[in-house]
Amino acid sequence: MVLDLFRKKKPAKEDEAARRRNADILDLALAQRSKVHVQFDEADSGLTGVTATVMAVAEAGVVLELGGVAALKDRFIGKSVTCFFRIVEREDRHREIFYNFTAPILRIRQLPERPPQVALAFPAALNGAQRRKSLRMRPDFNQFSHIALWKYEAAGGFDMAKPTVAHSHFKTGLALIENISAGGLRFRLKRQHVKEQGLDPKKGERFIIFFTFNEKVPKLREEYWLVAKVNNIQPEPVSGELSLGLEFVANGVRQESGKVEWSKIEDNVIDDMAQRIYLWHVSLYRDRGLS
Repeated sequence: MVLDLFRKKKPAKEDEAARRRNADILDLALAQRSKVHVQFDEADSGLTGVTATVMAVAEAGVVLELGGVAALKDRFIGKSVTCFFRIVEREDRHREIFYNFTAPILRIRQLPERPPQVALAFPAALNGAQRRKSLRMRPDFNQFSHIALWKYEAAGGFDMAKPTVAHSHFKTGLALIENISAGGLRFRLKRQHVKEQGLDPKKGERFIIFFTFNEKVPKLREEYWLVAKVNNIQPEPVSGELSLGLEFVANGVRQESGKVEWSKIEDNVIDDMAQRIYLWHVSLYRDRGLS
């Protein structure tokens, strides 16, 4: 039985009305077979594009059957994931409502010839926020017409003519964007490029990022100037590759004079970037027949 994934354990005392309301919403997701988008913490895994179906909702938690991943190791037990889903309210008016929640994985079940199932703790809260602002995905390199990064030196700024990571490095595979969101990105560098640039980044250091897109979208910018700080560094000891997680902290807009006017990013989100990434995501799943 799916519900056997839960050990018999009394739930913690909490607001029963709120809990029942959350259970009703999750029951709707189960009944409507809503697609759940599962996001792992970058510190725990590089897994992206993982989806799920709600298999059961119980007092102890929620059981999801995962898609986009063949197996899940027990090391993920105790790790938290963030889940995004939508329900359709058909009473009074037909409208879509997006929710997300974060909960730890309690148990993992590997079934023969079936995707893995995970039991999550019952969410403490369901947040009714649009998932597009938190959406993280791996972009296709061809979606960019240009991309470059400069390591920012507090003393001397940066040399426009000498990017630390140039468009050509992405094109030849020396660099790769692993994922991007409206609040940051993660990129990986091959050992050869790390050595050539003498890179030894530290947490908190800054990079300047510039990119433009191949596809023009009405009302969305065609180019971005960003300041990002290093939040996470993951060296690969065997291959010598280096993966850096960056958080966008300042947003630049080129003025008629050619200068870039900078402004602080509010709430860790660039709204028009969120919109573009959401459109990429919708297009990706439509192409795969998963929308």
